Amino acid sequence: MTARSLHRVFFSAPVSGRVQRTVCGRGEVLSQGERGFTLVEVVMTMVVLSVGLLSLAPLMLAVVRGNRFAQDMTLATSLAEDRLEEILHDPNFSRIIKANFPDEAQGQIRQGDPKYTKFARSVTIIDSTDALGRCAMRNVTVRVSWTGLAQRTLSVTLYGRVARF
Repeated sequence: MTARSLHRVFFSAPVSGRVQRTVCGRGEVLSQGERGFTLVEVVMTMVVLSVGLLSLAPLMLAVVRGNRFAQDMTLATSLAEDRLEEILHDPNFSRIIKANFPDEAQGQIRQGDPKYTKFARSVTIIDSTDALGRCAMRNVTVRVSWTGLAQRTLSVTLYGRVARF
């Protein structure tokens, strides 16, 4: 038989006058009515926690898809703005024609950069004549398209005008 030394320690409790606690030899503190968790309680807690976490899975998937769409939309808008600014700031009005700004298929925009491989860019330039029949203005449309997560074709279209002075 091993000898254990038991110590009696008294603490005051808020409801009753005194509660007796026993300090065991291994440093464990036990009192009357105290007990640990049962296996059933632990399993039920795990079930409730897992159901709660699984209910958040569709929300997390929606957030990931939304972030991906926002990233693609930002890249497409940037590509369209770059081409539109290039056209609008060309100092030579006669150079602003469709032949000088050809369409680019997927993988041709900024070749070598993998984040732009799924985008395609097209430019439309339409002449607008004045009362004398001269080309006084050009309407420019830049469209960037890509295939989204649900295999839908999405696009960003920007418009601009260039006037001859």
